[in-house]
Amino acid sequence: MIKPDFGNLKHSQIEVASKVVVDDEFKEEGIKYIAGFETIFFGKECICAAAVLDYKTLEVKERKFLVAKAPMNYVPGFAAFREGPIICQLYYDLEYDPDVIIINGHGIAHPMNCGPATFVGVELAKPTIGIAKSLIECEEKDGFIIMNGEKVGKAVKTKEHANALYVSTGNIIPMDVAAKIILKMVIPPHKLPEPLHVAHRFAKKAAEERRNPQLKEEIVEEL
Repeated sequence: MIKPDFGNLKHSQIEVASKVVVDDEFKEEGIKYIAGFETIFFGKECICAAAVLDYKTLEVKERKFLVAKAPMNYVPGFAAFREGPIICQLYYDLEYDPDVIIINGHGIAHPMNCGPATFVGVELAKPTIGIAKSLIECEEKDGFIIMNGEKVGKAVKTKEHANALYVSTGNIIPMDVAAKIILKMVIPPHKLPEPLHVAHRFAKKAAEERRNPQLKEEIVEEL
């Protein structure tokens, strides 16, 4: 496992964030397939799972996972470089090419505007959406995620009597369209949008089959 070089990582965060493009003309009508990606770490290994669904019917078209060595130790704020390369590796192994990718992790709603969804979106030049269950150096106000006085995402309520999901642009997709897509892909009583829900369950199942009972798995959901 590689020991992080914080100087290089911070420089890379700035570089990745500078390449984010938001297309205000992006239309959801052009979406055919959407993929969700979930990454689980346990010991020195990680499992990344993907689920590709039809956007209109929510039919599962493909599920796939890979097992790899964790590229670096967990460091708060730098999950993009721990999860992103593995997600990209699995993406290239998919048979279906998703029009939109949903990542379990922040997009630009991140102190450096560089969550896992941002890394993946920039690296693949694809529309990506980040979803998280908690905020990092941001606040929620009137349904928006506010960072340094600017709106960087939305708090989206997907389940009654449950906390909102924090949705932000990873790359290309405007936050209003991203929030709309997430709401459309939730099947009650699930809290997560279906591509991420399916990927999450698939990743956990794969991990359970490989996991040493003495190891405590770490499901990375936030940074």
